[in-house]
Amino acid sequence: MDTDKMRDCPVMATIEVIGGKWKPRILWRLRDGPATFGDLRRYVGVSEKVLSENLAALQRDGIVSRQPLKEGDMVYVEYGYTCYGRSLVPVLDAMGGWGLGHDARKSERSDSDLDDIRRVS
Repeated sequence: MDTDKMRDCPVMATIEVIGGKWKPRILWRLRDGPATFGDLRRYVGVSEKVLSENLAALQRDGIVSRQPLKEGDMVYVEYGYTCYGRSLVPVLDAMGGWGLGHDARKSERSDSDLDDIRRVS
């Protein structure tokens, strides 16, 4: 990353790691604990290829770990936060809280806008 960009806006470093359409959903799901690839695919609602690409990027950044597990004859993979990745949880919580508040504000504003329209009519 260009250090000038970092100095101008350090938030960009975070967005480069967690940004996009699917990474926030993956990371939000993993807040509840490790998940298998199938669990993540169902939760996120994305193709195997896209999920694999996003998980690989999160692994490269040291946010998510991939743990092969064996249960009887069945072998599967579980994904979870690394110790370093867990440092993002408070950031995600703050962003989630802000998002909920923003949605509520939008709803209140929409209701208020409808009231204004009704008064004018």
